[in-house]
Order: sequence, then C-alpha cells, then structure tokens
Amino acid sequence: MRAATMTRQRDPEELRVPRDRFGGLFRDKSWHETPAGSLLDTPAARAWLKLVSEGARAGIYTHQPPLEGRSGPRVEVDGHSMLLLSSYDYLGLVGHRGIEQKAVEAVRRYGTGTGGVRLLTGTKELHRELEAAIAGFKDTERATVFSSGYLANEAAISALFGPRDLVVLDELCHRSVIDGCRLARVPVRRFRHNDPEHLDAVLARHARDRTIVVVEGIYSMDGDVCPLPDIVNVKNRHGAFLMVDEAHALGVLGRRGRGSHEEFGIPSSEVDLWMGSLSKAIPASGGYLAGRGDLMVYLEHGSAPFMFSAALCPSATAAALEALAVIDSEPLRRVRLRRNADQLRGGLQDLGFDTGKSASPIVPVIVNGVHAALELARDLWLEGVMASAIIPPAVPRSESRLRLCATAAMRDEHIEQALAAFAAVGGTRRT
Repeated sequence: MRAATMTRQRDPEELRVPRDRFGGLFRDKSWHETPAGSLLDTPAARAWLKLVSEGARAGIYTHQPPLEGRSGPRVEVDGHSMLLLSSYDYLGLVGHRGIEQKAVEAVRRYGTGTGGVRLLTGTKELHRELEAAIAGFKDTERATVFSSGYLANEAAISALFGPRDLVVLDELCHRSVIDGCRLARVPVRRFRHNDPEHLDAVLARHARDRTIVVVEGIYSMDGDVCPLPDIVNVKNRHGAFLMVDEAHALGVLGRRGRGSHEEFGIPSSEVDLWMGSLSKAIPASGGYLAGRGDLMVYLEHGSAPFMFSAALCPSATAAALEALAVIDSEPLRRVRLRRNADQLRGGLQDLGFDTGKSASPIVPVIVNGVHAALELARDLWLEGVMASAIIPPAVPRSESRLRLCATAAMRDEHIEQALAAFAAVGGTRRT
C-alpha cells in the first residue's frame, strides 16, 4: 500500500486538541482540592482525578468524544469529520436500512420501552423470537436475552456457582466475569492466557466437584483467538464445565459467523454455556446466554439480572433479530472484514508498531506507559483520527495501548488515511 508515504493537507483550524469534556471543572480547580473525608477521599478516586485533570489540562484526554451522528468509518465530532478506528461495528451494520426499519417498526408496535422486567411484564413476543434465533444460530436448545452483555456474564456466574465451587479463568477474561465471581463469592483460579497446558495443571491441582473454566472466543484487548479445541480437551479430561464469552467473536469467527465452534469445527454442545453480545457485530444492545433448555429456564428464574433489571427495549431487540438474518444473507461482509483487518495490522507492523498477537479485527497498538498511550491518541486526533487509548485497570501500565478495530465498512482510502496518520506521528519511538 502507499499509505506510509501519503500526506494529508489539513486546514490549520482543524489542528486543535480535543475540547474540554468537563465544562471547565479542572481549569481553576485541581484534583488536590478534593476535601478530606468526602466521597472522593479514596486512593482510586484521587488517582483517577489526578490523571483526568492532568489529561484535560494538557489536551491529551480523548475519551468520551460525543459523536454527532451514526458511528461508521467517518464520524462528526466537535464539528469536524474524523476517521474512527475504534468502533465495535465489525460487520459495518450500523446504519443498515433493513435493520433500522425493523427497529422503527418495533417502536411503533411495542413502544420505546417494555414497562417491566422480563420475569414479570417486560417480555414481548420479540424477545422470544430473538432467543429462538440465537439458539438456532449457536445450535443450542435455548437462549436467554439480557439487557447487557455485562449482566449476562454476571448472571451466569452468580446464579450457578458459590463458595463451594471453583471458577478457573483465563487471566485476560473480561471484568464482567470477575464481578460475577465476586458477587457469587466463588473461589477463583487463573491460568496463563491461551495456555491449555497451564490450565491442565491448574485443574489437576485445584479442581472441585463443580468447576467451570471460562475463556473468550476473541480477547477484547489483544485481539487473539482462543485455542478452543485444546481447551475442550482439557476440560473434558478433568470433568469440568466450560463457558465461552463470544462478545467479540459472534458474527466474526466461522464461515457463517456462528462463532468459535464453527471456526474450529467442533460441536456446540462441547461448551456448556455460550455468552454473547448484541452490541458488537450486531448493532444493537444487550447480551445473551445460550445452552441447554433446562439451564436457560433456571437462569430466567434464578439470576438477579433477569429478575430485577428492565427488559431489553423493543427497538434493540428487533434490530438484533434482523441483524442475525443479515449476517446469514451477506457473507461478503466477513470477507471484507478479514481483508481490512489484515491490511491494517500489516501496515502498522511495517511502520514499526507493536500489534501484539492480534489475529482478528481487534488490532492493539501497544506502547510503554499510560501517558505514551494518551499522547499517541492525541497526536492521531490532530491528524484527524480517533483511536481509543486503553490504560489501567483495563491493561497493565506497561502494556497501555490504542485499541483499533477494523470493520467491513472501511474502504481502502480509510485504511490508507489511518496508516498515513500513524506514519506521521512516528512508529518505533513509541514502542
């Protein structure tokens, strides 16, 4: 590609740091002024306020940019057109006319909200239709929809496990799984990331009668893929259960986008509990769990997020249902997605950036230190590119990064502009 040598002529008026997102809160007031004994008098609060106030004053705080329209490869922010490199819209389905039409029809028929929780008065026909479609998609007996993927993970662990059981996590599992373990007060052991041999050793030493292994199909920070067949072999050898979080894998992995089991050609039943998101490749909101029918029925009566959280709104439910049909009928989106991910990742590597072990649309750009990540995001902003800086506690300080996401909606010129911007801000000096 010619991206590394491209230059982009920009209006000097565009070369401005991100606007203050805090209404001048830190302009005349320092984080040091947090009163002793206040709600913010904790080490975590003081550390965050210090970082945010310094970032805001230095113009390197690029989080929470308010988009002025739909997400996509190009977005409007602060009155300027920006190239967006960190959207979860992997298949480019945000703005899909058919999906939007179904969402509008759902609002007209069911209203904007459900008026209740799922267990009582919040369940609509649409919820059951979506759950049946998900079960068919994942080749399971039944599926249950929750109002967010975070709640789905919390529900699975907290409803099924307790202090006498054991959860064994890949060390890079999502925070929502960890919070579910805390809520359940279940003992937790970790194994080295994507290391089936270490998992085998952990299970051999610590497994209990009811032990569940939890992994992700695609890991959200590193973009690498779980070696699912090896994980299945290990859990079978020890008689453990297995849960797979496919928040970033649904619609992406597999010939038809069915996820990890299709990618590796293993029966869906080898996994006891599938979790997925409706806000990544599927352009809606919510999450789901899928598995045996009796297991799903129990979760609909024994998990707090299902019983005590408002039902997923009709528009999101209808959008997710239609998106599953689009994933089936438009397979070329996955072809474009994989091509774009390869081009973006390869171009960054050629420029000297560290993309870790990425093998998916998630492409990290790993730098050494929090401020290095924040400054890189700011420098790219000045080049007209939005890329999310990921810092502790999401990743270790020494592995701070930008997390880029390729999408099927990107065209060659978008990737060329992205690589030109990275070339302009410099590669090897960042790593």
